[in-house]
Amino acid sequence: MAVIRLDKITGGHLESIRHTAVMTNGLFVQLGDLVDGETELYQVAIPQTDADLEKEFLLHSTPEVMADPRQAGLKHFVVGAGDEGRGYHLVKGDVITLTNDLIEGTPVVGQFAVPQTGSLKLETSADGKGGSTGTVAVSLVLEVVRKTTLGYDGTDAYQLRVVKA
Repeated sequence: MAVIRLDKITGGHLESIRHTAVMTNGLFVQLGDLVDGETELYQVAIPQTDADLEKEFLLHSTPEVMADPRQAGLKHFVVGAGDEGRGYHLVKGDVITLTNDLIEGTPVVGQFAVPQTGSLKLETSADGKGGSTGTVAVSLVLEVVRKTTLGYDGTDAYQLRVVKA
């Protein structure tokens, strides 16, 4: 399903990204190497170790333009494998809303969501720390502000505020 709303994003710093797999909006990526022959297009990197969680994360949110009207609608939008997408550098105070399928675990208002190893989705965290031991001071921490809904079918979603970036 994967629907995202950019409630309050500074959006001043964008990156062009490419992944070898299909991507939905609302994933959190790291910049890998520049694509061969490009000067501003980066490969998507997925954090593999706890140390990777201390590096910067970008929010993937590409404008939802669908050429096929049969697939129109936010819940059908994906960026194809090898296609270019848009990554936002987040700053403290940015606010986004994500459907619950973009967060591992059940978010609790007043607690946090943080990046995790081996995945581009966030995971829940009671104290804003993550990693295999649950004690890593990750580079990106989002506070769960409220539960809401997104999409025409009212899918469960959570509004998140960046408290550390």
